[in-house]
Order: sequence, then structure tokens, then C-alpha cells
Amino acid sequence: MEDMNPNGDSFAVALEAITAAIGADNVLTQDLADHGDPFAPPGEWYRPGAVLLPGSVEDVQAILRIANEHGTPIWTSSQGRNKGYGGGAPRVSGTFTVSLRRMNKVIEVDEENCMALVEPGVRFFDLYDHLRKTGSRLWMSVPDLGAGSVIGNALEHGVGYTPIGDHFANHCGMEVVLPDGDILRTGMGGMSNPHNWLIYPYSCGPSWDGMFSQSNYGIVTKMGVSLFPAPEVYAPGWFTLDNEEHFGTFLEVLRPLMIDGTISNQPMIINAVCAASAFGERKQWYEGADPIPEEVLDRIAATPGFGRWVMRFALYGDEPVVAHNRAKIERALTAIPGGAVSFDQYDGWNLPELTNPHHRVQAGVPSMALDQMTRWYGGEEGGHIGFSCAMPIAGKDGVAIRDLARNLLNERGLDYSAAIIVGRRSMIHVALVVFDTKDDQQTREAYAATKAMLEPAAKLGYGEYRSHLDFMDEVAALYDFNDNAQRRFAEKIKDCLDPNGILSPGKQGIWPANCR
Repeated sequence: MEDMNPNGDSFAVALEAITAAIGADNVLTQDLADHGDPFAPPGEWYRPGAVLLPGSVEDVQAILRIANEHGTPIWTSSQGRNKGYGGGAPRVSGTFTVSLRRMNKVIEVDEENCMALVEPGVRFFDLYDHLRKTGSRLWMSVPDLGAGSVIGNALEHGVGYTPIGDHFANHCGMEVVLPDGDILRTGMGGMSNPHNWLIYPYSCGPSWDGMFSQSNYGIVTKMGVSLFPAPEVYAPGWFTLDNEEHFGTFLEVLRPLMIDGTISNQPMIINAVCAASAFGERKQWYEGADPIPEEVLDRIAATPGFGRWVMRFALYGDEPVVAHNRAKIERALTAIPGGAVSFDQYDGWNLPELTNPHHRVQAGVPSMALDQMTRWYGGEEGGHIGFSCAMPIAGKDGVAIRDLARNLLNERGLDYSAAIIVGRRSMIHVALVVFDTKDDQQTREAYAATKAMLEPAAKLGYGEYRSHLDFMDEVAALYDFNDNAQRRFAEKIKDCLDPNGILSPGKQGIWPANCR
């Protein structure tokens, strides 16, 4: 699909009708930067033609009705804070962007069953504030940056760092407005008077929830999200490794600790550059234009609390259980040459004010402090792209993707900054491709480097679990089993649910028939 012309007849007529339906105050046609890609290269780049701000399900239905009538595509975001992956920008420039920020109610918190029902405009900060104001003793799960949407993060398979950190896996029940304006409730919400919509995820028959994650098949307007009781003990831990040689050994030792649940949250493993970027800018360590040299990396690694690799993780639960797991972890990880383990411990029922942003995140306390990582090159004008591959927790895989990403980034003069998110049986290697958005050449090298990693990683068997707008088609093409059966199946569903092709064309490489 070519970029839409915001001055075209159909766009103008649709804009007038939408304005009448949802109110002029809720239609933006100027100063739209906050609804685009915050790290985009200079010039024209996936820009919205207008931003629509519905305040209710009825507003969403009205927008969809008008879009279908006039054939004007819309792109949906919850908060549009998907940093590193395109923000709230549309895949087709000039289209309407529907921002769900005004739909920001915490509808219900079920203290007994540890669930909340929220709208898509609810940020992690909002849910946290609601729990504190109501005196709840429940904890939540948050990603590193808390300004995003609880629902939006889950639908993009985003993660947090508590025992319920796989956010999509820990949701239950959705309300979805389909492209034709019809309303669907998944799971037990299919009953008119369900008593277990937020606690039992299935119904009798097919389960539809997964269709609405990373897709363009509907607009999620409500979702149940998991919470968990405050633990007796909260013990955040750190593992540091002072060498590259035993990085693979470390992953082999870590895997059984994850599979058997000794470590119950989702740890994050970061390399020296990523660790340093959380606390300062590159110029504090090195001002050369070339990739940061080995001797400087050694100096960063020697800083107390750092290392060539650092893992943050945490233990939760009753004191005897935490003590047992702590001892088991210490025995396993300190047996790795160059490895060291340390812990802090807090009363989870009376948690103090935590100053360390990593400790806050693992306690489900939202923060924006770790946004500092994007300032490595450009300070306040810094940006990043996420290159995010899923793979086994295995030494050979970790070493292979480390070497691939590091070599391709260094070839383009960029530092290798890695953040590896570890799950129960898999890990996601995120290369934080950081750059100075004021530097046109470096920005374009960052995008080119990220795109250059896609195919070599796929040849090794590693697929991106999440994609920037600019690479969605390329990533979808690499899921190529049986002549791209996944994409062909997605297109069949798209053509059935959205025959006019108006809902988020091109998202995750799923295009409607009139755009292929």
C-alpha cells in the first residue's frame, strides 16, 4: 500500500464524520510527534495523518464503521510507548492512528483471586497507583519502562520480571471490537453472566485470545491481568561474570535452575556495555568513533557490581523457601570460573522505598529510570532499536547469537549492547542497537545493522519474537516453513474478518488482500 494522502477526498470525508462522532477535542491533526516513532531517522517516516482518541467502546465502534464506509485504514495503539519497535507510528504513513489513551479505567480488582480488569489506556503506573490507593497488598508485574500500557505490552508479548512476568501468558479474558464493529468476549466471557471470566481462560470450543496478540484482527478494549500476593521475603540477587570465556558455561548452569523453578522470575542478563549504559553515557568511558575497545570493556567490567556479564534475578516467598533456593543458587553459580553472587533481602509485606531501579522493577514497582540506556550515544537525543531473537537457554546458542550480533554491529561502528530476558525454558536475546538520533549517518547504520542481522540469525534457527515497524515484512518472510504457511494462514483470517482491509494493514507483515 502506498502512503495515504491526508488531503485526499476519502480521508477528509472520513475525518469529518469521525470528528462528528467522537468530538473535535478527540481528533488531533497537528503536533503528532508523541504518536509516532520517537527514534525515527530524519525526514518522512511512518507518520500518522491524524490521531483519534476514542473514550469508549462505542467510540471505537463508530470509528470502525466510518473507516469501513470510506475505506480509510486505521492503526491502533494503546499508549504508543512501544519504544525500540516503532512507538505508536502506523505502518502505512498518513493513515489514522487510533490511540486508546483515554480508555484508562481500572475497572475491577479481585483481591481474593489476584486479578484485575483494565482498559487499554491503563499504564503500569496507573495500575500500581490504583493498588496503592485502595490499600491492596497485591503485587503486579512491570517491564523496565512503566509508562506503557498493561494491555498493549501483553499483546506485543512484552515481559516483566516477577514470577508472572510473561504478561500474555498471565492474562485471562478479553473484550475485543472486531473490524466490523462487533464485540467479542473470549473464554468464559462468552456467557452473558459469567462468574469466572477472569480466572478460567478457556470456554467450550476454540480459544481465540492468541489471535489478538501481535495481529490486526481486532481492538482489545478490556483484559484481565494477573496480580500476586506480596511475598513474605523479597530477595533480589546479582550474578557477575568477569570473563567472556565462560559465558556459555553460565547459561548451561542457569538452565536447570530455571526449569525446576529455583529461580521463579524472569532474570535479565546484560553485558558490560548495557550495564554501563544504565548509569551513564558512553563519553564517560570512551569518546572514539570506533566500537568500544576491549581494554575499555575490561575497565567497565572491573567496576564494582559490573562484569563482562551481569544477571539480575530475584527470589520470592516464605523465608525457609527463599533461604533454600538462595543456597542452591550460590552453590551452582559460584562454581563457574569468574562468577560471584550477591543478594539483598527485604520484608515483602512492608516493602521500603527502593532506590535501585532494578530492584524496583523486580518488585513490580514501575519506573522510567532505565530509559537512561537509550542515552548511551546521544544523551537526551538517544534512541534504540530492539533486535530480539528467541532461543534455548544453552551455551552454544548464547555464544552464537552474541558473536553474530557483536560482529555485525561492530562492522558498522556500533557498540554491542545486549539484554537477555530469560524464561522458564527459553531466552530472548535483545541486542539494544543504540544510536544518536541527531546523527543521520549513525541512525541509518543502526537500522541497516539491525536488518542485516535478520537473515543470518534465521539461518541459525533464531526468529525474532517482536519486530520494529520497518522490519515486519522481512521478519514475517523468515517464518518460511511450507511456503510461509503461517503468513498464508494469517492472510486467510485477515480476509475473512477484515475484508475492507481497514485495521492496521501491514502489522507483523499481515496485509489485507487489496495491499498484497
